[in-house]
Amino acid sequence: MTLKKTDRQKRIKAVAGRPLSSFSIKEPYLSIPFHMTTIPRLAGYLYTVVNDFFLLQFLEKFGIRHIPVLHVDHPLDAKVPFRPDKAEIYIGFINFWVKPLSMLINRFGVKDAMPLCAEFLRRIRKAYYEASHIYKFCMTTTNRPDYKETKTFKTIHALDPHLLCVPSLHIGVVVLTFSFYRDLFEKEHFTAEEKQQWNKELYDGAIAIAETVLYIKQHSVNCIPAALYMMTHIIPDLFTVDDAVKFIDDLFRDTDDISEADCTAIRSHIQFMYERLLLEGCYNNKWEIPIEHWMEDYAKETGQSIRKHSGRSKKHGKPVAVRK
Repeated sequence: MTLKKTDRQKRIKAVAGRPLSSFSIKEPYLSIPFHMTTIPRLAGYLYTVVNDFFLLQFLEKFGIRHIPVLHVDHPLDAKVPFRPDKAEIYIGFINFWVKPLSMLINRFGVKDAMPLCAEFLRRIRKAYYEASHIYKFCMTTTNRPDYKETKTFKTIHALDPHLLCVPSLHIGVVVLTFSFYRDLFEKEHFTAEEKQQWNKELYDGAIAIAETVLYIKQHSVNCIPAALYMMTHIIPDLFTVDDAVKFIDDLFRDTDDISEADCTAIRSHIQFMYERLLLEGCYNNKWEIPIEHWMEDYAKETGQSIRKHSGRSKKHGKPVAVRK
C-alpha cells in the first residue's frame, strides 16, 4: 500500500460521519485565495459579485444608474408569517456553500482539493453573472418589513438594498450547492455513507434556506420559480426539470405555522410559474426572455408602469416600476 493511498484513507476516516456544518470555514479562506489553481476563479467570482450584484444595486439606490424597478409581491406572500428568528438561516447561506469546500480540503488535502474548489467557484460565478442579465433589464423588490431589532437584520438592511429579487440568488446558490456535490460525490467515488449523509444534509439545508427567504420577507413566491428556471438552464448537467419539480414539492412539508391549504397554494403557484417560464423557454434561444416577458406582464397585471425612471413615489414610498 502506497503512502499516498494510506494518507488518503486516513483523511477519509478523519472526516467520516462529520456533518458538513461542523467543518471550519478557515481552511477555504486560508487556502483558496493563495493557490494558483483557485486564484483566477476566485478573482472572477469576486469581480462579478461586486460589479454585477452589490455595485449594481447601490448605483441604482443612489440614483447613479437608472434601471427599471418592479415590485413583485404576491398575495400568497402574506400566507407566510414574518419570522425574524429565522434570519440566521438566511445569512448562513454563505457558510452553507463554504463549509463543503472545507470538507474537500480536509478529505483530499489542499493540492487535490483545489481543482474541485475552482470548479465550484466557476459555477457560482456563472450563476451571479447570468442572473445579472435580468437585473440589468429590470430590478425587482418586495415590501420587506422595516425590522431592525437585531444585529442580523441591521446587517441585512445595511448590505442589501433589496433590488435584485428575481431571480433569487439565494435559491440559485443553494440549488447549485446540493446539485454540484451530488454529482461530485459520484465522480470522486465517495463512500455510500458519505453520499447518504451529506446529500441529505445539503438538500435539507437548501430547502430550509429556500423557505426562509419567504419567512423573513426577503423574497416573494415569484422569486423562487424564476431562480429554479434559471438554474435549469445554466447547469442542466447538474439540475434537471425533475429536480426542480421535486424541490418545489418539498417546500413547506414540515412547517407548523402555515396551513396545509396555504402550503399547497404556495407550491402550486411556484410550480405554475416555473412551468410557464420553462415552456416559453423552449421557443427562445435566450433563457432570460421568458422572465423578461413575465416582468412586463406582471407590471400590467399589478398596475405598475414601465417607463422612464422617476425615483420613488412620494405617496407610497415605493420604487416606481420603470423601463428605459
